[in-house]
Amino acid sequence: MPRSARPLRSLFTSPVSLLALALAFAPIACGDDGGGGDELGDGSDTDGTDGSDSGTETDTGGPDRDALIAELSAPGPYAAGYRELDLSYLPPGEMEERVLPVRVWYPAAADSGAGPVTYTLAGIVQLPSPAALDNPPVAADGPFPVVVYTHGSGGDGLLAYPYAERFASHGWVVFSPSHTGNTASDAFSGQTDSFLKIAVRRPLDVRAVLDEADKGFAGDEVAAATDMSRVFLFGHSFGGYTTFVVGGAALDYQQFLDGCVLDECDYLAEPEVIDAFAEGFADPRIDAIAPQAPVLIGFAEGTLAQMPVPAMLQSGAKDITTPDSTEAIPAWEELANPEDRWIHLLDGAHYSFITVCDDLDPELLNLF
Repeated sequence: MPRSARPLRSLFTSPVSLLALALAFAPIACGDDGGGGDELGDGSDTDGTDGSDSGTETDTGGPDRDALIAELSAPGPYAAGYRELDLSYLPPGEMEERVLPVRVWYPAAADSGAGPVTYTLAGIVQLPSPAALDNPPVAADGPFPVVVYTHGSGGDGLLAYPYAERFASHGWVVFSPSHTGNTASDAFSGQTDSFLKIAVRRPLDVRAVLDEADKGFAGDEVAAATDMSRVFLFGHSFGGYTTFVVGGAALDYQQFLDGCVLDECDYLAEPEVIDAFAEGFADPRIDAIAPQAPVLIGFAEGTLAQMPVPAMLQSGAKDITTPDSTEAIPAWEELANPEDRWIHLLDGAHYSFITVCDDLDPELLNLF
């Protein structure tokens, strides 16, 4: 069966369904599909080169692994600040506003006196951070380019933190929404939303974050420090799907109709929802995307080749949740931008792209 013809509903009934991921987020994220995470992997690009631009080499001409890791791990010149905002918007075809918590990391003013932040994951887990400060003022030498992160099914906006702290230290503002109805908290409380509605709402959430940043987040100083002409979007798993959609990949409305049940079909029949599919979910403010272990569902045939922005596809060879054979390889074969890159982690798996399991107390993990 061609990739684009894969039934959406099959994701509910397969062992690697997104619904199953949401319901079992914690044990799977810290379980068998985590990967070793200790391999640089290989790089591919569309003209057959090795995709490596680093000048760090060994005596034999190859990349110096330890030097590359040290370079990538080093913080930038700024302290990383952290705060939490929220936004609300009315999605097409719905009667109630959607409320999104948004985690924000940013370049902080020097010598602010702010103390280190302790994150809260899923409303219950405390995660102290040695790398981010709690709500310091924003550095004065902006504006700064923008990153948006979109988490996987059953995840949380907080999962951006290992990337976001690094981005903020190098002079980026990072917005990471929690996709309400598709978070770890929702899974634990049994309030996960319908799959097809989530698949439509997710790209709308990302656009709403960018809209709110454009409008100023109710006067918050972080929004005033953003350069909205430079926007990078990345996301993991279902967030990888979201990244492709907002980056310009078209969804196939008929596939959604073929996969809907009960109130999902009523939702898809709403005139505003039909119009949203016809107009597409792409956001022209996006300059580049990086889908991590993405799931490919509901896309129109050949649409990845039509995206106007370059993609840095990332996947793990040991991923059994979104395997290379059904996701990354078909995506790479379709991508057509000469600046596209594929980062393939040879010892990586689905959850190699989030590090929360490394930072949690082992006693807590034993509960799962």
